[in-house]
Amino acid sequence: MSKDYNICILGGGWSNEREISLKSSQDVYKALLENKHNVVLYDMKSDSYDDLKSFLNNNSIDLVFNLVHGEGGEDGKIQSYLDDMGIKYCGTNSHSSHLSFNKFKTKKIWRQHNLITPDFEIYSDQSYEELTNSYGNIFFIKDTCSGSSNNIYQIKNNDDFDNFLQSKNNREFMIEKKISSDEYTAAILNNKVLPIIKIVPSNDFYDFEAKYKSDETKFLFPELSPDMVSSISNQVMKSFNALGCKTWARVDFFISDNSVILLEINTIPGMTDHSLVPKAAKVYGLSYYQLVLEIMGIDA
Repeated sequence: MSKDYNICILGGGWSNEREISLKSSQDVYKALLENKHNVVLYDMKSDSYDDLKSFLNNNSIDLVFNLVHGEGGEDGKIQSYLDDMGIKYCGTNSHSSHLSFNKFKTKKIWRQHNLITPDFEIYSDQSYEELTNSYGNIFFIKDTCSGSSNNIYQIKNNDDFDNFLQSKNNREFMIEKKISSDEYTAAILNNKVLPIIKIVPSNDFYDFEAKYKSDETKFLFPELSPDMVSSISNQVMKSFNALGCKTWARVDFFISDNSVILLEINTIPGMTDHSLVPKAAKVYGLSYYQLVLEIMGIDA
């Protein structure tokens, strides 16, 4: 694929990750524009198939780079629209996006493939006492379909649990065992696992505040043994392939007693200049622009 292609960067969306998505899409758009590509940016403010189709047709779009984070963008909906329109897009298809966006479904598939992930179950009115008996004194309750560390509750006491009950609305939540180990993330790019990043959060855990607002969270490139790097790469690729993901993603995990414990996968990771995938790509030797080209599968 060459520079002659008409490219559309999709951003924005209507989820609680809209702000991050706009920044990701604007940064990618800017990189392509500066390098003389035929590129337009579309802020998909609402869930409208017709508006999207009209924009793509009016601009004779050949390829879409979907950077709508969260619901709509990562759950397979936009991908299904593009499939229906017969327009190419980069990244994971609709079915696998739907699976990988749901934390519960993802973990079930990983378990079926003998991959290690923290114990979990759907929340269905279990009492605080029942959950502490199963998961210990500290555990997590997570929205099964929300990214960017939104709607995550660390439960340390009955008050935390009551706070969750009062704010949960009608969304589906999952209980997850807390793992007291260092957290890491690995980006996958065209069957390569990029340099592994260790996350040292500013808060008690890697929540929205630690991820996006704090200057104290540290992202390090640790010295790991070749055997450990090999083990991580193997498990991360297995987790990616088990879900049928394509082209790129980022997998979060813990390392405990030399075991890789998978946490979740993100099939449309952040692409701001401060995001983790561009950081890993830079250490690997790819510029931001080269990373964008690799994801899209086009030539400079």
